[in-house]
Amino acid sequence: MTKRLGTLLVSGFVALGLVGCQKADDAVVKKLDEISKKLDKLDDIEKKLAGGGRPSAVRPRGPIPGRPDPNQVYAVPIEGSPFKGAKHAKVTIVEGFEFA
Repeated sequence: MTKRLGTLLVSGFVALGLVGCQKADDAVVKKLDEISKKLDKLDDIEKKLAGGGRPSAVRPRGPIPGRPDPNQVYAVPIEGSPFKGAKHAKVTIVEGFEFA
């Protein structure tokens, strides 16, 4: 039984080896060429970004309507909220939690 299993395994490995060594299919070669071209384009974009340049297709975004401006300072009302430390501290750190 062990000899039979060993023969079966060796036969399987030989079959896999023969399948793996066959001539490449034209569709596979074409697909690999497409992937290679895409990788070249990505390399070009990466070089432009590393050099400080921008790809022509990327444009800077403007402010998003309905969203807070990240450059603005906002006042958060904290009257009546629990706190730790001095009542009239120069700096107040507010932690927000959302329980959904």
